[in-house]
Amino acid sequence: MDNRLAPLLTRGESLTRAEYRVLAHLTEHPLLVGNITVRSLATATFVSTATIMRLCQKLGFSGYSEFIWHCKQLLSGTQHITGQPVTEQHAMPELFLQFVANYQQTLRWVTEEKRQTFVSLLREKESFFLYGAGFSYIFAEYLTKKLQVLGKTAFISGPGDSRNIFLSNASRYQVFIAVSRSGETEQVLDKARIAQNVGMTVVAFTRASANPLAGLADLHFALYDEAVHFAAEASGVTSFESNLVLLMDLLLLEATG
Repeated sequence: MDNRLAPLLTRGESLTRAEYRVLAHLTEHPLLVGNITVRSLATATFVSTATIMRLCQKLGFSGYSEFIWHCKQLLSGTQHITGQPVTEQHAMPELFLQFVANYQQTLRWVTEEKRQTFVSLLREKESFFLYGAGFSYIFAEYLTKKLQVLGKTAFISGPGDSRNIFLSNASRYQVFIAVSRSGETEQVLDKARIAQNVGMTVVAFTRASANPLAGLADLHFALYDEAVHFAAEASGVTSFESNLVLLMDLLLLEATG
């Protein structure tokens, strides 16, 4: 039950069993609100459309459209799941608090100057070439999709693509964005050098430890990584990946806000 619609249950006086069934159906299936016609709702609850109209009037609405509009307003608020009360004694898991601390450490390294440089690139440039290898490809693709949604020309490539694809298209793009946790992957470094030679602005997202990709980048975002040895712990679960997505979204939000 979605208790955001619960206030409706207190507004009706002398609801019949059929009318209450309609209201309870919407409360149990909030995704139907705005997506179901009065006839479909009548069929689903085994009542007539006239019964639904009487329900709307008893609740103080002029008709079904106004009733549904009010339901949408209620559902736009914060959802609280019944049967799972939150108490003051409830504590966040220790690992969650550690992840938060890791995020905060990364954000300390993202200076105002770096953020403004990224904002300028996103607002002034229109074409972006993104590259990632292994797991990093997933996050490069994520950023590519975000840029495309913003109306930018964004192309994603990885180790599976021929080197000639990049050589043939590099001159068409203004910004090269590389995602590499280690910052040492040779395929990534090769593309970054080419990008640098053809005059593209190079942006890199890597772990915070010293690495050659960071040295090639015009704009480098260092992310806190609690894994001590990347090669040995790359397959382990750390906050690095969630840290990366969080940083990307924060940068995009600031650039488009």
